[in-house]
This record gives sequence, structure tokens and C-alpha cells, in this order.
Amino acid sequence: MPMLLRPLVNMHPVVQQLLALQQVDARVATMRSKVDSIPRETARRQKKVDDLSRQRDAVETVIEQADGQYQELETKVSGLDAAIKRQQDHRDVSNNASSFTAAQHQIEYLTQDKEALQNEQLELMERIEQETPKLAECDQLVAVETAEFEAYKAESQVLEDELRGKFDEVVGERGRHLDDLPEQSLAMYEELFESTDGTAVVAVDGSHCTGCYTRLTPNDMAFLLGGSTLITCKSCGRILYLAG
Repeated sequence: MPMLLRPLVNMHPVVQQLLALQQVDARVATMRSKVDSIPRETARRQKKVDDLSRQRDAVETVIEQADGQYQELETKVSGLDAAIKRQQDHRDVSNNASSFTAAQHQIEYLTQDKEALQNEQLELMERIEQETPKLAECDQLVAVETAEFEAYKAESQVLEDELRGKFDEVVGERGRHLDDLPEQSLAMYEELFESTDGTAVVAVDGSHCTGCYTRLTPNDMAFLLGGSTLITCKSCGRILYLAG
């Protein structure tokens, strides 16, 4: 039989047990909240690392695409250089004005195309130069956040194991408080504990329920004073007791 609280006024014995159980359940709820918070925090930190990694990868993709486009343009520029060289050779051996002029025009057109491609290359180089420092910054952020996350996981695992051990102890203590409790009273209490955010059993203060501040009837006050009947608030349904 678990140790009960010191009787308050003429408290019904079942209410006495339920009040003691409620105190243990409050500790159970607190411990459960602490244990449950660790996976949530782990997921939050993991998401932060993943988000930073995606941002880093996006910047790297921009650089790689720009570099790939630059190399493609470089191949085209080399092809134009070769074409210009052929036209120059053709022009230099021309033996008539029309052939010379045609070759010269081709050289001019090809040169314009080459300059246009080189302008595109310049824009790509500027883009790469702009994004490269961003990539370095992202790399640093990912490295720092990853290191912090790994350290947190190691620490949180130790903490979680410790909390789960304490949680199991409190749950075991709760089991001892269930001895001799009527099933109907326990079921009512557990439903109230869930629906009232852990305040299933509350005191009466100046003939008012401290759960909802509804005034009790004279009959209910008399029954509470007698301590022989389990009384619940007619408004909120909470289990009541008189605090001495």
C-alpha cells in the first residue's frame, strides 16, 4: 500500500489516494514531456542541417552549371578561331578582289560571333565569381552546424537514457499508487486528468471549486465536510476535497 498524503479535514479515502496519484501523474507528465522533447529537438536540428546542405548544394549547382556552359562556349570559340584562321589564310592567298572581300566579310562575321560568345563567357565568369564566396560560406555553415548537431546527438543520447530511467522509476511508483483504488473511481480520474490538463482533483476554497470557480451547493459542502462521499463539481466534473 503506497504512502498517502496527510489527511486534509475529513477527506474521503479514495480522494486521498487520487490526490496522491495526481501528484505522481504530474511528475510522469513532466518526465514524459522532457523525454519526448529530445526527439523533437533532434529532428529540428537535423532539418536545419539538411536545409543548409540543400542551400549549399544549390549554390554549387549554379557554379557547376555556369562552368559547364563556359566550357561549351570555349569549345565554340575555339571552333570560330579555327574558322577565322582558315578565312584569313584563304584571304591571304586570294588572287582577286571579290575573293578577298568575301573572305574578309566572313572574318568579320565570325569575329562578331566570337565576341558575342566571349561576352557570354564573361557573364558566366562573373556569376561564378559571385557564387564562389557563397559556396565557401555555406560550406562553413554546414560544417559548424553539423559539428554542433553531432555533439548534441551524443549528449542528448546520454540525457535521454537518464531521463528514460527516471521516467520508468516514476511510472513504477505510479503503479504502487493504484493499489486498492476502485476501478470506476480510477477511470473517472484518468479521464478527468486528460481533459483538465492534469487537474482532476482540486480543492474547494470558500465553497468554490478551484478548478472552475463554481459555487458548491450546501448539500455538497456538507458531504465534503462529512468525508464519507466522493463529491464532484457539478459544473466541471472535477473531484473535490476540502483543504485544511
